[in-house]
Amino acid sequence: MTEIEASSGRVSAGLFSTLRRKLVTGQFAPGQYLPPLRELCERHGVARKTGHQVLKKLEAEGYLTAEARKGYRVLARASDPDLGCPLVYVADLRESPEQWSPLHQELLSSLQGAAARRNWTLLGVGSQGRNRQTVLRQLTASRASGLIVDAVDGEIMRGIEETGLPAVAVDAWDAGAAIDLVVQDSYQGGVVAAEHLIRRGRKRIAWLGPVSWSSHSLARVAGTAAGLMKHGRWLTPEWIAECPRDASAEAARRLLTRPDRPDGIVALYREVAMQAVAVARELGIRVGSELEIVGWATEQEYRRDWLPLFRGEAVQPAVVWNPAQMAELAVDRLEARRRHPHLKPVRIGVPVELRETSAEGGVRA
Repeated sequence: MTEIEASSGRVSAGLFSTLRRKLVTGQFAPGQYLPPLRELCERHGVARKTGHQVLKKLEAEGYLTAEARKGYRVLARASDPDLGCPLVYVADLRESPEQWSPLHQELLSSLQGAAARRNWTLLGVGSQGRNRQTVLRQLTASRASGLIVDAVDGEIMRGIEETGLPAVAVDAWDAGAAIDLVVQDSYQGGVVAAEHLIRRGRKRIAWLGPVSWSSHSLARVAGTAAGLMKHGRWLTPEWIAECPRDASAEAARRLLTRPDRPDGIVALYREVAMQAVAVARELGIRVGSELEIVGWATEQEYRRDWLPLFRGEAVQPAVVWNPAQMAELAVDRLEARRRHPHLKPVRIGVPVELRETSAEGGVRA
């Protein structure tokens, strides 16, 4: 090796080490573009050829990606969860996780547990009422290594895509976002609810709750309709009592005071199903014999809210899912997304199961 070659090698190694250190310490954040090649070379006193070789080496090691007419963009590997850079759960909720609903606190806790099993940390960030720039600045300041997103705000979702960070959506999402999704299997929940009521001999089966409110409600209604159709039955418009989740009592009353009132109700939102039970009792309808209501709950909600509702009487069936499973699947997918950033987005369904009362009075899946 000539003296010139050795000197060139030292310069190249020195520039590589300098840029890599800046990437790993967050001086160049994921999603950001490096200065143009000419500017980098002038700043560090190296030849253009040397600078190009260093950038290509950083690209080969997963720190950068070359984008036509834009330059080199920093990838997520620059923020490494193994080096303490946290995952961040971004939810369309109030800024402080202490103000979140029990469900979202449970999901945050499950995500933190899934991250901890990999020796990673995870932070919760509320995006409700905050503009995109403010949220993105917080993500940059925290040196996020990956994002788990629970939001329907299109602006927030587009901003997250622009960061270049690996991201997975959970529970709620913007339909136009091109990212992975881990969500409870709402469609299958509707299917098993409808089929249960048919097995129980129910003849007049109605839907109670939101319909077009979200992708969840559309999928649950579609699954209910499909479960009925498998058995030659139909979910016709007169048996659909559409209502917001927080205004379901009046809709349930209208449904249950009809001359041909239903003997089976699919109410795949916990609060809607609980309101339906309360209204039926007010009207003197025997829940479990004259009317069966299928609800929806997480494992924790089922134990905390659903079972106590039926003390001294048969527990009504409910479709149950587990946020801990959602958390594990989401972190698994985020880990894969970090290793293989060019994977096509996928949709992963969290399994659901129907809990019903056995002939002996116990609860069974």
